[in-house]
Amino acid sequence: MTCKESKQRILRFDQLPEHEQNHLFEHIERCEECQTYFEQYLTLEEGLDLLLQEKDIHVHSIKRRSSQRIFKRALLTCASFFLLIIGAWNTPPVKAAIEKAINEVIIDHFLKGQQQLENKGESAREKIIYAEQKLQNKEIVFVYLSGQKVRNEYGNGNYSISDGKYLATYSKKDNLFVIKKLVYKGVPYEVEIFRNIDPSSITYKGEREYLDRQAEVYLVEESQEVQREYWFDKDTSLFIKEVEIYKGHRQDQDNLNEFKIIEVKKNHRLFDFIAPDGARIIDESIQ
Repeated sequence: MTCKESKQRILRFDQLPEHEQNHLFEHIERCEECQTYFEQYLTLEEGLDLLLQEKDIHVHSIKRRSSQRIFKRALLTCASFFLLIIGAWNTPPVKAAIEKAINEVIIDHFLKGQQQLENKGESAREKIIYAEQKLQNKEIVFVYLSGQKVRNEYGNGNYSISDGKYLATYSKKDNLFVIKKLVYKGVPYEVEIFRNIDPSSITYKGEREYLDRQAEVYLVEESQEVQREYWFDKDTSLFIKEVEIYKGHRQDQDNLNEFKIIEVKKNHRLFDFIAPDGARIIDESIQ
C-alpha cells in the first residue's frame, strides 16, 4: 500500500471493513508520515465525541443517534473556524471530517424547517411565515406556515389546512369541507434521501440573496451530467428553491413570488379546522 492509498483510506476509515482497517494499520505502523496523518484525523473526531458526551443538550430529532450526528455537525462547524485561525483548514483529515458532516447540515435544515418560529416574551402576537407561490398553471397560492401547520388559500376561494397529521380541504364550488387523516411519518422525506447521499458529492456554495433574504446554497452532484442546488432560507431553514443543472445549463424551479415573516394576533385561528358557515362536512378521519 502506498502513502497516497493509505491517506485515501484514512479519510473514510470508519466506512472500511475490518480486514481493510487491519491492512491500513500495518502500513501506518511502518510509516511515520501516515501515523501523523491518522493522528490528526483521530484528534478532531475524538475531541468532538468528548464534547458531545460532556454537553447536556436538549435535542428535538428523530433518534438519539441522529441527534448526536446533528450536534457533531454543529461542533464540526465551530471547530472549522478555530482550525482556520490556526492554519489547519487545508489539512486533509480536517477537511474530511468537515465533509462527513455536510449531510447532517442539510438534514438539520429540513428538521428545523418543521419547527415554529421563536416568539419571545408574552406578546399577544405570533410570528408565522407568509409566502406567495406560483403554480404551473400560473395560479397564485397564498401560504401561511407555522411549524408543521400549513394553510393554502387559492384565488377561487378554495383552501386547505394541515397540521402534519390531518388535512382539511374546502371546495367553494361544492361548499364541501373534507377532513382526512394523513400517513404521518414525522419527518420530511428529504431527510432519508440526504442521509443516503455520499457526503463527497455535496458542496456548500455559500450564501445568496433571494427574495430580499439570505439563503444558504448546497450543490449535489447527482451524476456527471446532472447537478442540483438546494436553497434554504437562512433564518427559518425552510427549503425555498431548487435549481437543476443539466450539462451546465441551469433551470430554476423558482415558484415563489414572496417569502417573509409576519406577525399575527395569537387568536388568528388560521390553522383551525373550522368549516365555513353552511358548508357540508365530511370527516373521513374517523372512518
